[in-house]
Amino acid sequence: MLNIVIEHPAIHYQPLRFDFLSMNFLFFYAVETSGICIKRKLYYYIPGIIEFLFLSIFFVTLLINPTIYTTLQQIHLNTIIRIIASIYIITFSVMIIKVNIEHKKKLFHFYEITKFKSLNWLTVFCVVCILFNIVSHTFRIFFNQEYISIIFEITYLFALYYLTIASLVQINIVNVTSSNADKKETIAELENAIRIIDDYMLETKAYLNPSITLKMLSKNVKLPERLISKAINKIEHKNFNNYINYYRIEEFKKLLSMDRHKKFSISAIANEVGFNSRASFYKNFKDIVGVSPSSYAKNTSS
Repeated sequence: MLNIVIEHPAIHYQPLRFDFLSMNFLFFYAVETSGICIKRKLYYYIPGIIEFLFLSIFFVTLLINPTIYTTLQQIHLNTIIRIIASIYIITFSVMIIKVNIEHKKKLFHFYEITKFKSLNWLTVFCVVCILFNIVSHTFRIFFNQEYISIIFEITYLFALYYLTIASLVQINIVNVTSSNADKKETIAELENAIRIIDDYMLETKAYLNPSITLKMLSKNVKLPERLISKAINKIEHKNFNNYINYYRIEEFKKLLSMDRHKKFSISAIANEVGFNSRASFYKNFKDIVGVSPSSYAKNTSS
Protein backbone atom coordinates (compact mmCIF):
# COMPACT_ATOMS: atom_id res chain seq x y z
CA MET A 1 0.00 0.00 0.00
CA LEU A 2 2.85 2.36 0.81
CA ASN A 3 4.36 1.93 -2.65
CA ILE A 4 1.06 2.77 -4.34
CA VAL A 5 0.59 5.89 -2.24
CA ILE A 6 4.04 7.26 -3.00
CA GLU A 7 4.06 6.29 -6.68
CA HIS A 8 0.66 7.75 -7.53
CA PRO A 9 1.37 11.42 -6.68
CA ALA A 10 4.84 11.14 -8.18
CA ILE A 11 3.25 10.26 -11.50
CA HIS A 12 0.35 12.69 -11.41
CA TYR A 13 1.76 15.74 -9.65
CA GLN A 14 5.45 15.97 -10.53
CA PRO A 15 4.94 16.93 -14.21
CA LEU A 16 2.92 19.92 -13.05
CA ARG A 17 6.05 21.37 -11.47
CA PHE A 18 7.63 21.43 -14.90
CA ASP A 19 4.48 22.75 -16.64
CA PHE A 20 4.19 25.84 -14.46
CA LEU A 21 7.82 26.88 -14.64
CA SER A 22 8.33 25.92 -18.29
CA MET A 23 5.43 28.15 -19.42
CA ASN A 24 7.08 31.06 -17.60
CA PHE A 25 10.37 30.41 -19.37
CA LEU A 26 8.71 30.03 -22.78
CA PHE A 27 6.76 33.24 -22.28
CA PHE A 28 9.88 35.24 -21.47
CA TYR A 29 11.72 33.64 -24.39
CA ALA A 30 8.96 34.88 -26.73
CA VAL A 31 8.96 38.31 -25.06
CA GLU A 32 12.74 38.72 -25.37
CA THR A 33 12.69 37.61 -29.02
CA SER A 34 9.94 40.12 -29.79
CA GLY A 35 11.77 42.94 -28.03
CA ILE A 36 8.88 43.61 -25.66
CA CYS A 37 9.80 45.34 -22.42
CA ILE A 38 8.03 43.92 -19.35
CA LYS A 39 8.29 45.60 -15.97
CA ARG A 40 8.25 43.60 -12.73
CA LYS A 41 8.98 40.24 -14.32
CA LEU A 42 9.07 38.65 -10.89
CA TYR A 43 5.27 38.94 -10.67
CA TYR A 44 4.93 36.44 -13.50
CA TYR A 45 6.90 33.88 -11.52
CA ILE A 46 4.85 34.16 -8.33
CA PRO A 47 2.17 31.54 -9.29
CA GLY A 48 4.90 29.12 -10.41
CA ILE A 49 6.88 29.65 -7.20
CA ILE A 50 3.78 29.15 -5.05
CA GLU A 51 2.93 25.96 -6.96
CA PHE A 52 6.50 24.66 -6.63
CA LEU A 53 6.57 25.29 -2.87
CA PHE A 54 3.10 23.80 -2.36
CA LEU A 55 3.89 20.58 -4.21
CA SER A 56 7.27 20.29 -2.50
CA ILE A 57 5.58 20.49 0.92
CA PHE A 58 2.90 18.11 -0.34
CA PHE A 59 5.48 15.49 -1.39
CA VAL A 60 7.32 15.68 1.92
CA THR A 61 4.09 15.47 3.91
CA LEU A 62 2.91 12.50 1.88
CA LEU A 63 6.18 10.66 2.38
CA ILE A 64 6.08 11.26 6.13
CA ASN A 65 2.42 10.37 6.52
CA PRO A 66 1.12 8.26 3.57
CA THR A 67 -2.26 7.72 5.24
CA ILE A 68 -3.40 11.26 4.37
CA TYR A 69 -3.64 10.24 0.74
CA THR A 70 -7.09 8.74 1.36
CA THR A 71 -8.28 12.05 2.79
CA LEU A 72 -6.82 13.93 -0.18
CA GLN A 73 -8.65 11.62 -2.56
CA GLN A 74 -11.92 12.33 -0.81
CA ILE A 75 -11.57 16.09 -1.30
CA HIS A 76 -10.47 15.55 -4.93
CA LEU A 77 -7.21 17.42 -4.44
CA ASN A 78 -5.73 15.79 -7.53
CA THR A 79 -8.55 17.15 -9.72
CA ILE A 80 -8.40 20.61 -8.15
CA ILE A 81 -4.64 20.92 -8.74
CA ARG A 82 -4.98 19.71 -12.32
CA ILE A 83 -7.70 22.25 -13.07
CA ILE A 84 -5.64 25.10 -11.56
CA ALA A 85 -2.59 23.95 -13.51
CA SER A 86 -4.60 23.78 -16.73
CA ILE A 87 -5.96 27.31 -16.25
CA TYR A 88 -2.42 28.57 -15.65
CA ILE A 89 -0.98 26.76 -18.68
CA ILE A 90 -3.83 27.81 -21.00
CA THR A 91 -3.52 31.45 -19.85
CA PHE A 92 0.22 31.54 -20.54
CA SER A 93 -0.24 29.70 -23.84
CA VAL A 94 -2.67 32.39 -25.01
CA MET A 95 -0.24 35.13 -23.86
CA ILE A 96 2.63 33.46 -25.76
CA ILE A 97 0.53 33.12 -28.93
CA LYS A 98 -0.33 36.85 -28.79
CA VAL A 99 3.36 37.74 -28.41
CA ASN A 100 4.26 35.44 -31.32
CA ILE A 101 1.68 37.12 -33.55
CA GLU A 102 3.16 40.55 -32.78
CA HIS A 103 6.67 39.20 -33.43
CA LYS A 104 5.61 37.83 -36.82
CA LYS A 105 4.06 41.20 -37.78
CA LYS A 106 7.31 43.02 -36.96
CA LEU A 107 9.65 40.55 -38.70
CA PHE A 108 9.34 41.98 -42.22
CA HIS A 109 10.33 45.42 -40.90
CA PHE A 110 13.67 43.98 -39.76
CA TYR A 111 14.59 41.22 -42.21
CA GLU A 112 14.44 40.84 -45.98
CA ILE A 113 14.05 37.06 -45.68
CA THR A 114 11.74 36.01 -42.87
CA LYS A 115 11.54 32.30 -43.62
CA PHE A 116 12.15 30.18 -40.49
CA LYS A 117 12.47 33.34 -38.35
CA SER A 118 8.94 33.35 -36.91
CA LEU A 119 7.98 31.57 -33.69
CA ASN A 120 5.34 29.41 -35.40
CA TRP A 121 6.79 26.30 -33.78
CA LEU A 122 6.15 27.80 -30.34
CA THR A 123 2.64 28.81 -31.36
CA VAL A 124 1.95 25.23 -32.46
CA PHE A 125 3.23 23.96 -29.12
CA CYS A 126 0.97 26.38 -27.21
CA VAL A 127 -2.06 25.37 -29.28
CA VAL A 128 -1.29 21.73 -28.48
CA CYS A 129 -1.02 22.64 -24.78
CA ILE A 130 -4.43 24.34 -24.84
CA LEU A 131 -6.12 21.43 -26.63
CA PHE A 132 -4.27 18.90 -24.47
CA ASN A 133 -5.55 20.42 -21.23
CA ILE A 134 -9.12 20.95 -22.43
CA VAL A 135 -9.46 17.48 -23.99
CA SER A 136 -7.76 15.68 -21.09
CA HIS A 137 -10.28 17.02 -18.56
CA THR A 138 -13.17 16.19 -20.88
CA PHE A 139 -11.94 12.64 -21.45
CA ARG A 140 -11.39 11.99 -17.75
CA ILE A 141 -15.10 12.51 -17.19
CA PHE A 142 -16.23 9.89 -19.70
CA PHE A 143 -13.42 7.34 -20.06
CA ASN A 144 -11.32 4.96 -17.99
CA GLN A 145 -8.81 6.94 -15.94
CA GLU A 146 -5.95 4.46 -16.29
CA TYR A 147 -5.94 4.30 -20.09
CA ILE A 148 -6.54 8.01 -20.48
CA SER A 149 -3.56 8.78 -18.25
CA ILE A 150 -1.30 6.59 -20.39
CA ILE A 151 -2.51 8.19 -23.64
CA PHE A 152 -2.03 11.71 -22.38
CA GLU A 153 1.36 11.02 -20.83
CA ILE A 154 2.52 9.76 -24.26
CA THR A 155 1.06 12.86 -25.94
CA TYR A 156 2.79 15.01 -23.32
CA LEU A 157 6.16 13.42 -24.10
CA PHE A 158 5.71 13.88 -27.85
CA ALA A 159 4.86 17.58 -27.30
CA LEU A 160 8.07 18.04 -25.29
CA TYR A 161 10.02 16.19 -27.99
CA TYR A 162 8.59 18.53 -30.65
CA LEU A 163 9.41 21.59 -28.54
CA THR A 164 13.01 20.43 -28.05
CA ILE A 165 13.66 19.65 -31.73
CA ALA A 166 11.95 22.82 -33.01
CA SER A 167 13.89 25.06 -30.62
CA LEU A 168 17.21 23.40 -31.53
CA VAL A 169 16.52 23.89 -35.26
CA GLN A 170 16.02 27.64 -34.72
CA ILE A 171 18.84 28.13 -32.21
CA ASN A 172 21.28 29.67 -34.73
CA ILE A 173 18.69 31.75 -36.60
CA VAL A 174 18.73 35.50 -35.94
CA ASN A 175 15.11 36.56 -35.43
CA VAL A 176 15.15 39.11 -32.61
CA THR A 177 13.19 42.32 -33.21
CA SER A 178 13.97 45.53 -31.36
CA SER A 179 11.92 46.97 -28.56
CA ASN A 180 9.37 49.62 -29.48
CA ALA A 181 10.53 52.27 -27.07
CA ASP A 182 8.29 55.18 -26.21
CA LYS A 183 10.86 57.78 -27.22
CA LYS A 184 9.32 60.28 -29.63
CA GLU A 185 11.63 61.72 -32.26
CA THR A 186 10.92 65.03 -33.95
CA ILE A 187 10.25 65.24 -37.70
CA ALA A 188 13.63 66.93 -38.08
CA GLU A 189 15.37 63.97 -36.41
CA LEU A 190 13.54 61.50 -38.63
CA GLU A 191 14.34 63.50 -41.77
CA ASN A 192 17.99 63.67 -40.74
CA ALA A 193 18.03 59.89 -40.29
CA ILE A 194 16.58 59.42 -43.78
CA ARG A 195 19.24 61.72 -45.26
CA ILE A 196 21.96 59.64 -43.61
CA ILE A 197 20.43 56.39 -44.88
CA ASP A 198 19.85 57.74 -48.40
CA ASP A 199 23.43 59.01 -48.63
CA TYR A 200 24.71 55.63 -47.48
CA MET A 201 22.53 53.81 -50.02
CA LEU A 202 23.64 56.00 -52.93
CA GLU A 203 27.30 55.86 -51.94
CA THR A 204 27.63 52.13 -51.21
CA LYS A 205 24.67 50.62 -53.12
CA ALA A 206 24.07 48.42 -50.09
CA TYR A 207 20.68 47.44 -51.52
CA LEU A 208 22.48 45.22 -54.05
CA ASN A 209 23.20 42.81 -51.21
CA PRO A 210 20.27 40.31 -51.30
CA SER A 211 20.85 39.50 -47.61
CA ILE A 212 20.75 43.05 -46.27
CA THR A 213 18.84 43.41 -42.99
CA LEU A 214 17.78 46.28 -40.78
CA LYS A 215 20.32 45.15 -38.21
CA MET A 216 23.10 45.24 -40.80
CA LEU A 217 22.10 48.70 -42.00
CA SER A 218 21.88 49.95 -38.43
CA LYS A 219 25.42 48.82 -37.74
CA ASN A 220 26.79 50.43 -40.90
CA VAL A 221 25.10 53.83 -40.57
CA LYS A 222 25.45 53.81 -36.76
CA LEU A 223 21.79 54.54 -36.09
CA PRO A 224 19.40 52.53 -33.86
CA GLU A 225 17.23 49.99 -35.68
CA ARG A 226 14.12 51.50 -34.14
CA LEU A 227 15.01 54.98 -35.43
CA ILE A 228 15.70 53.68 -38.96
CA SER A 229 12.45 51.72 -39.06
CA LYS A 230 10.45 54.67 -37.74
CA ALA A 231 12.08 57.16 -40.12
CA ILE A 232 11.36 54.96 -43.14
CA ASN A 233 7.75 54.49 -42.01
CA LYS A 234 7.01 58.11 -41.12
CA ILE A 235 9.00 59.96 -43.81
CA GLU A 236 9.07 57.54 -46.74
CA HIS A 237 5.75 55.86 -45.87
CA LYS A 238 7.30 52.46 -46.52
CA ASN A 239 8.50 49.51 -44.52
CA PHE A 240 12.16 48.46 -44.62
CA ASN A 241 11.67 45.89 -47.38
CA ASN A 242 9.75 48.30 -49.62
CA TYR A 243 12.42 50.94 -49.07
CA ILE A 244 15.22 48.58 -50.14
CA ASN A 245 13.21 47.23 -53.07
CA TYR A 246 12.56 50.77 -54.32
CA TYR A 247 16.31 51.33 -54.65
CA ARG A 248 16.73 47.96 -56.35
CA ILE A 249 14.05 48.72 -58.91
CA GLU A 250 15.52 52.13 -59.64
CA GLU A 251 18.87 50.40 -60.20
CA PHE A 252 17.15 47.85 -62.45
CA LYS A 253 15.67 50.63 -64.61
CA LYS A 254 19.08 52.29 -64.83
CA LEU A 255 20.82 49.07 -65.91
CA LEU A 256 18.06 48.22 -68.37
CA SER A 257 18.69 51.48 -70.19
CA MET A 258 22.39 50.72 -70.66
CA ASP A 259 23.51 49.19 -73.94
CA ARG A 260 25.76 46.66 -72.27
CA HIS A 261 22.77 45.21 -70.40
CA LYS A 262 20.52 44.89 -73.45
CA LYS A 263 21.64 41.30 -73.99
CA PHE A 264 20.77 40.26 -70.43
CA SER A 265 17.41 38.77 -69.49
CA ILE A 266 15.08 40.58 -67.10
CA SER A 267 15.65 37.91 -64.45
CA ALA A 268 19.43 38.21 -64.78
CA ILE A 269 19.32 41.98 -64.23
CA ALA A 270 16.88 41.55 -61.34
CA ASN A 271 19.29 39.13 -59.72
CA GLU A 272 22.13 41.60 -60.24
CA VAL A 273 20.31 44.37 -58.35
CA GLY A 274 19.65 42.20 -55.29
CA PHE A 275 16.46 40.23 -55.95
CA ASN A 276 17.01 36.55 -55.22
CA SER A 277 13.52 35.53 -56.33
CA ARG A 278 11.93 36.12 -59.73
CA ALA A 279 8.44 36.08 -58.22
CA SER A 280 9.42 38.64 -55.59
CA PHE A 281 10.95 40.91 -58.23
CA TYR A 282 7.90 40.83 -60.51
CA LYS A 283 5.51 41.48 -57.62
CA ASN A 284 7.52 44.37 -56.17
CA PHE A 285 8.17 45.91 -59.58
CA LYS A 286 4.48 45.98 -60.45
CA ASP A 287 3.55 47.33 -57.00
CA ILE A 288 6.07 50.17 -57.24
CA VAL A 289 6.12 51.01 -60.98
CA GLY A 290 2.56 50.05 -61.85
CA VAL A 291 3.37 47.79 -64.80
CA SER A 292 5.11 44.45 -65.20
CA PRO A 293 8.90 44.39 -65.86
CA SER A 294 8.38 42.95 -69.35
CA SER A 295 5.91 45.72 -70.25
CA TYR A 296 8.27 48.36 -68.90
CA ALA A 297 11.21 46.86 -70.84
CA LYS A 298 9.13 46.78 -74.03
CA ASN A 299 8.03 50.40 -73.63
CA THR A 300 11.56 51.67 -72.95
CA SER A 301 13.05 49.83 -75.93
CA SER A 302 10.44 51.13 -78.40
